[in-house]
Amino acid sequence: MSNYQGPAVLITGDVEIDVVATLSGGRAELAEWGGSAQTDTVTEEFFAAMDGDRATLRLPDGREASVLAKRTAIGSGRLKISGVGSIPF
Repeated sequence: MSNYQGPAVLITGDVEIDVVATLSGGRAELAEWGGSAQTDTVTEEFFAAMDGDRATLRLPDGREASVLAKRTAIGSGRLKISGVGSIPF
């Protein structure tokens, strides 16, 4: 099992939000993976941009992956995400 917990950036359109990502996935490169992203920057723009849409998750070393927002808890700054494609960590 692969795990990552640390800083990341969620990007969709022209919105970039700094988050702390908590991610896990299987051992295979194309295994299912996902987790959550937490931000202190809670704005309507954040939720409008991320809720139900694909976004890009960028790790500090520059690796990127597509993610899908599965659910938002409005007001909490927490976003559930599932990975699309290869595990970036």
